[in-house]
Amino acid sequence: MLTKFKKLFGFKVILVSLLLGIFVLSATITMTTRPKDAQAVCCSDCCTCLVSTLPTDISGWFQDFLEINLHLFLQLLLHRWMWFDWTFWQANMLPLFMQMGSQLGAVGTHQVMIIGMFIDAQEQMETQRLLQELHARANKDYQPSRGMCEFGTRVLSLAATERMGEANALILSERSSDRFLGNKDTGASGGTPDDIEIRLGSFQSKYCDSRNNSNSLGHICPTIALSTGPGQAVIERFNRDVDYQKVVEDAMTIDFDLTAGGAPSLGDEDVVAMANNLYGFDTFTNVDPKEIQNAGNETLSSLQEGYLKKRAVVAKTKVAENSFNALMALKGTGTAGSRDFLESYLEELGMPGGADSEVEAFLGPNPSYHAQMEILTKLAYQSPLFYTNLYDKPANVKRKEVAMQAIGLIQKFDLLKSYLRTEASLSVLLELSVDQQQRAIEDNILDFDGKSSVVQD
Repeated sequence: MLTKFKKLFGFKVILVSLLLGIFVLSATITMTTRPKDAQAVCCSDCCTCLVSTLPTDISGWFQDFLEINLHLFLQLLLHRWMWFDWTFWQANMLPLFMQMGSQLGAVGTHQVMIIGMFIDAQEQMETQRLLQELHARANKDYQPSRGMCEFGTRVLSLAATERMGEANALILSERSSDRFLGNKDTGASGGTPDDIEIRLGSFQSKYCDSRNNSNSLGHICPTIALSTGPGQAVIERFNRDVDYQKVVEDAMTIDFDLTAGGAPSLGDEDVVAMANNLYGFDTFTNVDPKEIQNAGNETLSSLQEGYLKKRAVVAKTKVAENSFNALMALKGTGTAGSRDFLESYLEELGMPGGADSEVEAFLGPNPSYHAQMEILTKLAYQSPLFYTNLYDKPANVKRKEVAMQAIGLIQKFDLLKSYLRTEASLSVLLELSVDQQQRAIEDNILDFDGKSSVVQD
């Protein structure tokens, strides 16, 4: 901007000087023009004649005019080049403008530094605020929830109880196979007569109720019939070898555990007696091993073929019995991991506790897998505290939701196992139906008079 001002001012000075020069030159030409009267008087020396003919006041004025204009012109030039350029601009204004520029640059730099400090302070405050928000969120989200802890306590013994039930189901299956096949140290090792005798003795001593069969079973179970007043424990065992509703359906936990070893419990005896009555009432007669030895040829003897059919029947029966074994595994005694908590929880729901109470009958010595799942999937949501505990941190509510989804997955896996057992039973039932049709066709073929091997409908 200063450069533009300098150029504009210099241009004006030069323009004024040129105008003054033109004016002086015009005036000089005008004044030097000889008048008509002078031509007649002076003709030999024009300049002398002009000067001599001019009036004295005009010549002085012209000289003053020249001197003044020359003086103004020179002064303007000196003012332009000497005072303005050197004195005013170079010595005074230019240093001031340079100092002003330095000062403005310093002030601008200082302002930028201040702005940078404000930006740093803003970032620092935002970072501190974010850390405080995260700290507050962590304090809120990671506070323990009693309702969430209850989920963990309820499932404390679930996996161990399930594993124990699988072992009991396997032992039941092995016992049944040994009985069907007449293995040693089983009730059916001596054949059907020995098995029936052992089972009848067990019935007479444990399960016989003289009031059954129109009060005519006193001859079979005289000990109970002749007693003046059988105790409650004796009455409780009446017909438990056949009463499925009383032994299995109503009870949430059965005192049944074949993995403990030692003397069997009353529940063990009841479950085994019911299994004997439900599956394999008539056992197979044992075959002499010498009679089913190979005869040295490739043909099968009737005893060998009969023994194979016996094993086929045992296999089909075991498929049906597998569902019973799985149910006993679900309702058998579990582990003691969550026993105390579940007892307190049922009492909180209003069930009376203590010895020989409803809670004791529900849970048994240790809650079964079925009893624990009953609480996890049903009773847990019948308490009003469950819904009031949902007034909790959002993170804890989401954790409870995930826990409920996990319990739902456990239940779905149990349903899958049940579907697989049902599918196996239906497959065996279908095979038996086809086998009956096949035998009917084979009988028709054998009865045919030999003219054709094809049976006509």
